[in-house]
Amino acid sequence: MGRWFGLWSGGSGYGPPQPDDLEEFSSLTEARRKLADRHRYGYWQRSHFAFARREAADVLTPCVGDDCEITLYGSADGLDYPDRRIFLGPRGGVRIERC
Repeated sequence: MGRWFGLWSGGSGYGPPQPDDLEEFSSLTEARRKLADRHRYGYWQRSHFAFARREAADVLTPCVGDDCEITLYGSADGLDYPDRRIFLGPRGGVRIERC
């Protein structure tokens, strides 16, 4: 599968994602890298959000928690149940699991 659509949650310091926050990722690798970058570098390095339903933005993501995650969907219209979940593992690595 080439394109993925995802909702990013920055952890307990952030509100829950809304449908307008849906992002488009070109691959699982890109989504995985974005999660790691937002967690590790978000306080000083801007992250690109390629929103599917509104204009793209480059923003800082300070104070991202260890409980951050991206829930991924196969299409922009099927948000009832995610296909994958990307999250941080117990030793700081990024993990991908099927839902």
